[in-house]
Amino acid sequence: MSKASRQAARDRLREERLRQEQQDKRRRVLLIGLVVAVVIAVVAGGVVYSLNRAEPSTYAGGLAPVTVDPAQATVTMAKPGVSTPVLEVYEDFQCPICKEFEHTSAGVIKEFAAQGKIKVVYHLLAFVNPEGSLRAAAASMCVPGESWMRFHDEVFAKQPDERTALTIADMKGFAKNVGITDSAVLSCMDSQQHAAAVRQHTDATFGKGEVKGTPALVLDGKQLSTGETLSADGLRHALTTATKG
Repeated sequence: MSKASRQAARDRLREERLRQEQQDKRRRVLLIGLVVAVVIAVVAGGVVYSLNRAEPSTYAGGLAPVTVDPAQATVTMAKPGVSTPVLEVYEDFQCPICKEFEHTSAGVIKEFAAQGKIKVVYHLLAFVNPEGSLRAAAASMCVPGESWMRFHDEVFAKQPDERTALTIADMKGFAKNVGITDSAVLSCMDSQQHAAAVRQHTDATFGKGEVKGTPALVLDGKQLSTGETLSADGLRHALTTATKG
């Protein structure tokens, strides 16, 4: 074999080894990605499973007055004169964990607000399902304060899979279910006139970087832990501590 032939053979061998190393590297990356995906799925599934098993927090009493502010895309629930502490609730109508949060912890929030112990500010964001979340949040801004919580609870109770976008017809159906028949409200839902405000509020919220997902609870500027957010007992303890004295 000539010198040139030997050199060509060495070059081919080196190229083959390089290709093999690259293939091995790709396999390792794919394997790591698969393992991470499985772990995430297991953890998320475990959270949902645990929440589904949790006892719901129930509250059957009257609510504190509710005020809807479409311009700011927020809703406030508080007794007159109550300004502190402030509990901010960040939700998305198509967020599955938000539905479970409502199941486990919403009663605690309603109870503390009705007792005049806290001021609650709801932020309905739109990002889980870009179309459906926006429609639902914008529609909720059309609902008057005296009916808003019933509508809010109905949307979460009838929440579809997050991949299935909520429609305007869904919104009007939910409104009918809770006794909302005012043509002005239904027309507002049809027009989606508050969609821009919801979109702007969502972008501003995530732009600040403090809230990175939903559900999120912020009590007097401090974000509560997962245990305090997704556990009725944990939330009750956090609110009781904040309202002592």
